[in-house]
Amino acid sequence: MKKALITFLVLNFLSLLKGNIQMKMSNKEILDPAAYVHKKVLSNGLTVLVRPIDTVPKVSIQLWYNVGSKDEKDNERGIAHLIEHMIFKGTDRLSEADIDSISHKLSGYLNAFTSYDYTGYLFNFPSQHWQQSFDIMADCMQNCTFKDYMLNSEMKAVIQELKMYRDRYDRSLVDEMISSIFHDHPYHHPIIGYKQDLWSVDSNDLKSFYKKHYMPNNATLVVVGNVDPHEVFAEAEKSFGSIPANPDYKKDTFYFNKDIVSKATTMYRDVKQPLAVYSFVVPGTRSKKDNLLELLSRIIGSGKSSRLYKRLVDEEQLAVSLSASNEELFDHGLFFIVVQPHHEQDLAKIESIIIEELDRLKRDGFDDKEFTRALKKTESSLLSLMEDFEHQAYEIGKYYLATGDENYLFTYMNQPHDEMKKEMMSLLKTYFRPSVMHKGFVLPIPEQEKDAWAQLQKESDALDAEILSARVRNEPIEQPRYAKEIQPKNPGRFDYPKATVHTIKNGLKILSYNNENIPKVDLILDLKTKHYSDPDDKQGLALFVSKMLLEGTKNYTSQELNDAIESRGMSIATYPGGIALSVLREDLDFGLSILNEILTNATFNEKEMEKVRAQLRSKLQNFWDEPRYFAGQLVKEKIYKDHPYSKLSMGTVDAINAITQDDLKEYYKKYISPSGARLAIVGDLHGNDVAKLIEKNLGDWTGSEIKDTSFPELKEATAEIIDHPINRDQVVLRFAGLGVNRFDPDYDKLLLFDQIFGGGALGGMHSRLFKLREQSGLFYSIGGSLIAGADEQPGMIMVQTIVSLDRLSEAEKAIKQTIANAADAITDEEFQEAKLAVINSQVDNFASNYNIANALLFVDRYNFPADFFDTRAHKFASISAKDAADAAKKLLNRNLLTLRVGRVGNDENVA
Repeated sequence: MKKALITFLVLNFLSLLKGNIQMKMSNKEILDPAAYVHKKVLSNGLTVLVRPIDTVPKVSIQLWYNVGSKDEKDNERGIAHLIEHMIFKGTDRLSEADIDSISHKLSGYLNAFTSYDYTGYLFNFPSQHWQQSFDIMADCMQNCTFKDYMLNSEMKAVIQELKMYRDRYDRSLVDEMISSIFHDHPYHHPIIGYKQDLWSVDSNDLKSFYKKHYMPNNATLVVVGNVDPHEVFAEAEKSFGSIPANPDYKKDTFYFNKDIVSKATTMYRDVKQPLAVYSFVVPGTRSKKDNLLELLSRIIGSGKSSRLYKRLVDEEQLAVSLSASNEELFDHGLFFIVVQPHHEQDLAKIESIIIEELDRLKRDGFDDKEFTRALKKTESSLLSLMEDFEHQAYEIGKYYLATGDENYLFTYMNQPHDEMKKEMMSLLKTYFRPSVMHKGFVLPIPEQEKDAWAQLQKESDALDAEILSARVRNEPIEQPRYAKEIQPKNPGRFDYPKATVHTIKNGLKILSYNNENIPKVDLILDLKTKHYSDPDDKQGLALFVSKMLLEGTKNYTSQELNDAIESRGMSIATYPGGIALSVLREDLDFGLSILNEILTNATFNEKEMEKVRAQLRSKLQNFWDEPRYFAGQLVKEKIYKDHPYSKLSMGTVDAINAITQDDLKEYYKKYISPSGARLAIVGDLHGNDVAKLIEKNLGDWTGSEIKDTSFPELKEATAEIIDHPINRDQVVLRFAGLGVNRFDPDYDKLLLFDQIFGGGALGGMHSRLFKLREQSGLFYSIGGSLIAGADEQPGMIMVQTIVSLDRLSEAEKAIKQTIANAADAITDEEFQEAKLAVINSQVDNFASNYNIANALLFVDRYNFPADFFDTRAHKFASISAKDAADAAKKLLNRNLLTLRVGRVGNDENVA
C-alpha cells in the first residue's frame, strides 16, 4: 500500500480513536475504534449509520429507502419519483407548509432524490438543530397524506421537470441508452416515468406504493457531521422506534438477459457540437467492483494522462474532450466513454481507436506508473470527499444499500495491489469487448427534419396542456401549524479562520491558514487582470492563455507536465485571472515548483496552441447550444452594455480564430504577473515555513505592473422584451435589471431580503418565488436575487426559471406580480429567520480547504477586517424588516428587461 494512502487511513483512524476515547470516558456504550461509520439496527429493522466529524458545526441527515424506480410495476412508472416530490407536503400532523417552514426557521436545507435503485430524503442543519429532522422523517415514514389538490399542482411541476431533462441532451442520450441496453430489466424505464402514466395518477396510487415500501426495515438513516453517535442512536430510537416493521416485506429480484449484442442510439437535435457516448455493461455496485472500475476509468479516459485522452485529444486531435466514468447502478453497471469530436465525420475513426486502445490494454496490460497515478487520483478524490458532509453521507448511504457494508467507502481501496491489478485485467477482458460495446450519439438535426421536430413538440405541448388543464388547484397553500411551536436556538461559538499574511519580495501577497483536518493543501492564486480586460477584438484571449499554461513549458512537454501533475494525485485548474491547485501534503513543495513553472516558463507551442484553439471553439459551441448558460450572457450584454462586464470570457469564434501566438506571448508577459496578485494557501501546513517555502518557489516570478481597470458608469436597463429563438422543449425566462455594488450601504439589507425573496444562502423552498411554484406548478424550479454578481461594480437584479411554451404567458404574468409584491408585508418573524439563515450559513465558507482559501481572499479583496464573519450577527442586529423592504422596493421599482430563449420569435423552424 502506498505511503500516502496509509497516511490517509491512519489520520482518519486517529481522529476516530480520539472521539471514541472521549465517549468511553462518559461510561456509555463502547464504540468500535476501528470503525469509520458507527452502526446500530433498531428492533424494528431501521439501520442507523453515524459518522461524527467536528470540523464545522453542521450535520447532514439522510433517510434512504431501498426502493427506486426499478421496483415499480406497469402503470406505476414514475411513482417512486412522484412520491419523492410529495413526501414533504404534509402528514396527518404537519401541514403542507410545515416541513419547509420548520427547515427554514431552523436555517436548514431540505431536498430529496430518486434513482433506479433507491429514494432518499435529506436535511442539512446547523448542529444545534439536527434532532428536529428525526421527528419529521419519522412522521413522513408512515403518515403522509398525498392530497389530490396538492398533487394537481405538483404534477404540473413534474411534467416541467420531464421537459427540462429532455433539453439536457447529454443526459437524455444516456437515459435512452440505458433504456435500450436493459430491454428486459426495470432499468429500461426512466426514473421520472412516462407522462402518459403520470397523467392519471391520484392520491390512492401514491398511498398504495408508499404503504408497500416505506417502513423501517426497508430504510437506512445516515448522519454525518458534528454529532455524538450515542445521542443519534438515542434520538433515532425515540423518533422511529415505535414504527412497526413489516416482517413479510421482500424485495423483488430482476433478471437481465445478457447477450452478445451492440446497440446504437442516435438523437438528432438543434445543436452544433456533436456528442458520442460508448458504453459497456459491467458488474453493478453490489459486486463490490467499483474500486476497480474507478481505477480503470482513470487509466482509460479520466484525466489528461489517460490512454484515450492522450491518443484522441493530444496525439490524433480527433476529439476536443474525452472522459470515462462508471454509472453506479446496483444490479448491473455501465462504463461510459464520452467524446466530443472535432467533426462528425471523425466518429468512425474515433470508435476504431477506442477499440484499438482497449485491445492493446487487454493484451499488454497497464504499467506501474499508470496504476500509481490512478491510485493517487482516487486517494485525492477521497480526501476531498472527507470535507463534504452531504456528499459523504450520500456515498455512505448508497454503498451501504448496495453492499451492506457501512465502511465500504473508507476501505474499498485497501485491497492488495497485485490482486487489484489481476481483477482489473479480468474485468477488461470479460466486459470491454467490441462485440458488446454500445454506442450513442447526439448529432445536429438535418435541415429537412426541423419542421417535423417542431411539429412533434407542438403536439406534445398541446396534449400536455389539454390533460393538465383538468388538474386544477384552487386551494391555497396550507399555512404552517406545527412550525409555529418551533423555536430556533442560537448558534454556538465558531472560531472563524483568520489568515496569516506575508508579502514576498516580488510583491505577491500570501494568505495562509494551517488546517490539519486532512493531509492535503489547497492553493488559489488570484491575479489582478481578469477576462473583462480582454481587447474588444480579442475577447477570449485571457482564457486562451490560461489553457495554454498547462500545454508545455521550457522544462516539460505538455504530456510530461500532465503526467507530473496527475502521477502525484494533484489537480490544477487554470482560468482567466487565476489558478487553483490541490496537492497532497507531502507534495506541497513540488506543487509550488509546478506553479512556478507554468507562471514563468510557458512556451506556447504551435501544435498545442491549435489543439487548444479547437477546444475553445468547441466550448463555445457547447455554450451556445445550452440556453441555461447563454441566457445569462445575453442578459449581461444588455445590462452591462459598453462595460467590461458585458464580455464573455470565452470570446467569440472569430476572435479565437484570430488570436496569434504573439498575442498569447504578449499577454503572458504583460499580465501573468505578481503585481496585485494574491495567493491563498490552506491545508496541512504543519512543519512548513510557508513564507520561506513560497519565496523559494515563487520569489523569482516577475512581471509588469498591473494598473487598475477603468469602469464606465452604468445606466439603468430598458424595460424591453428580448426573444432569442432556439429549438428546445422549454423556454428559459429571465427578468433582469441593474443592481448595486458590494459597498452600497443597502447591500446587507438586500442580502437579508434575498433570503425571503429567492432563497438566498439556504437555497431552499421557502422563498416568495418558490411559493409561486408550489401553488401553480408553473415550473420545476425558480430562483432570484437582487444582488447577483455584485462586487466592486454593480451586480444584477435577476429572476430566472424554465417553463414550457404553452405556459409562458401565464408564468410571465405571475412572476411579474410576485416581483411587484415581493417587498410587501415582511413579518418580523420571517426577517429574523433570514438573519439566522445568513449567520448559520457562514460556516459553509469554511467547510473545506478550498472554501477557506476563497473566504480569506474575499475578506482581503474588499479590505474587510479580519473579524468580518465574527461580527456579522452584531451588524445585522441593527437592520429592521422595514429597512430591508425599503431597500428592496428601490431596486424592484427599476426597469427590468425580459429575456425569452426557446421556441419564441418569428423563426419558422422554431415557433
